[in-house]
Amino acid sequence: MRYLVAALVVAGVVLVGPRTAPVLLAQGSPVQTVKGGFVDEVKLYVAKLPESKVVVMQPFSATDADLAEGDKKDDTRKMQPIAGRTLGDEFVAQLKKLGPFSDVSLLADGATPPADAIVVEGKFVEIDPGSAAKRYFVGYGAGKSGVKVQGTIKSGDKVLATFEQRRVGVMGGGYKDSMGKLMSDTIAIGEDVAKLLSAWGNGKKLK
Repeated sequence: MRYLVAALVVAGVVLVGPRTAPVLLAQGSPVQTVKGGFVDEVKLYVAKLPESKVVVMQPFSATDADLAEGDKKDDTRKMQPIAGRTLGDEFVAQLKKLGPFSDVSLLADGATPPADAIVVEGKFVEIDPGSAAKRYFVGYGAGKSGVKVQGTIKSGDKVLATFEQRRVGVMGGGYKDSMGKLMSDTIAIGEDVAKLLSAWGNGKKLK
């Protein structure tokens, strides 16, 4: 039995209990971490993307459980049902322009991605409209809004990369247009992620 346990540890399997199926360990340390590039941080678990021209994005979720950062207000509730597809539509449009992928799409609800596809998925962890009163009466960056996502790029069950990106808005004198700023930051993040994947796919630097 002792030798069996040792063999399972070497194979990358953790036994978590006699009645529980083995749990695979994470893929290990990233081969490269890039901060302050196209996104705030990306961790690459492979040096090069698979030879696939197909990319699909699973619309990012924005549930109450996902939104663990920032404040949730009325504009947050308005954004939650549309944030994922807003980001996704921009991602698809930009990546089609940037290349090198010939088939880029936003996955329909309940659809399964093609077997050879590079899949981008993730969640919103912050959709905070900030404080209109602070922006108006205090200024100097007070009351700023924030939109943040965390995502994964994978092929099949293999994680290729993880990333996070946050956009912050001050909005200046237009202190009431927090919804518009949340929308524009969500769209901007879609473009940021497209630029990241395009650069990686084209063999360019990520910063």
